Amino acid sequence: MVYYYNITNLAGITGSQNPYTPTLNTNKQVSLNSNNGVLPPTPTFENIIKSINNGSTYSALSSNTAISNGGYVSYGIENSQSNYVVAVRNANAVTLTYEGIMNGNIGIARNVIGETYNEWISFGVESEPLNYVFSGTVFNDNGGINDSDINVKKDNATIDSGIYNNTNFFNGTFDSAESGIAGSTVKLVDCTTNAPLETINIPTNIVGKYEIKIPIASLTGKSTVCLIEENSGSTYPIRTTNEKTVISLTTNKSNYENNNFGRVIDKSTALVLEKEQALNDCKIASLLPNLENKLAYSKAALSEVTPGQCIAYKITATNRANLSINHFVLQDVLQEKNVNGAIVTSKLANPIHQASEYAADSVAIGNNGTVKTVTSILDPRTKRSFYFNTKYGTTHSNTPDTP
Repeated sequence: MVYYYNITNLAGITGSQNPYTPTLNTNKQVSLNSNNGVLPPTPTFENIIKSINNGSTYSALSSNTAISNGGYVSYGIENSQSNYVVAVRNANAVTLTYEGIMNGNIGIARNVIGETYNEWISFGVESEPLNYVFSGTVFNDNGGINDSDINVKKDNATIDSGIYNNTNFFNGTFDSAESGIAGSTVKLVDCTTNAPLETINIPTNIVGKYEIKIPIASLTGKSTVCLIEENSGSTYPIRTTNEKTVISLTTNKSNYENNNFGRVIDKSTALVLEKEQALNDCKIASLLPNLENKLAYSKAALSEVTPGQCIAYKITATNRANLSINHFVLQDVLQEKNVNGAIVTSKLANPIHQASEYAADSVAIGNNGTVKTVTSILDPRTKRSFYFNTKYGTTHSNTPDTP
């Protein structure tokens, strides 16, 4: 279709008119004299000169618009907005017809219709890809903290300040301050059998980045595939993401990016345990460190323990990570004489702190064995303390028990 763009002339002029001047009828529709062009149906100004408020089929063709198979579209574009892109997918044949008119001048004192110039149309034909592409990065999920600092502060349980007050540390997400790590193998596998469909060893020169290409025809009939990351090295032994990622294959989508796998060094472990002890006379009513029972928990070694006294223990579990620790169980084996160098047997003593926290198979009062908590969830960046009391026999040690 040919559209007339000069809105200043569409209203016509008074007095003498040349045969090329458009006029308006009583319905405010434009008429062209002498068959000077073709107008759209009901050619009002709004239908000819497109408007963002105009809902007609003559709206602007935006960049990267794709025309559906078999579609036919005609657009009127103002000169000032005439740059656009036409994209057609899997076309056997495409015909692009372009016509335009302008208010020109050929040296005579009247309006004429001529060919436009200085307008651009980009036209492309896209064919379906031949391969599925799966890519991502195996990365150091340290939140951008230098591993050398972590090595020094591996037992640091402070999470409200310092280097572990970091929302990106151990969060399972590849953040901008983090880098890729080498040494892994990534496999594209069948999700049910784990049978490899394609495998790639990640080169060291691309720092953790991988890309797996497989012909689309090779995955015919599959709705899902899985990626499995493996690393037999000892540098980054702790995972911060699952080893297996499930990918749902989507119609008309061939590129599956950002399938990332996180790891950290062993000293970047999420969980930190701190054990403290407090001497008592076995007559306390509570294990909490309040003024009434005068318990003073400390990490320092105890000295001058009198036989028959009790030692209360406080174990604090800190989750430094920004992920939950699921299926968390805390257990501590009480000392037994002549086992692992112990010179005294320790038995569980009253009082019990929150009995509901301890598992059914935890050691009973008066026995030697393993103190064990029920399974729980340790939320991201939180602390939880567990208490128990022990009574020694006729011999004792000045060296505190360790978790």
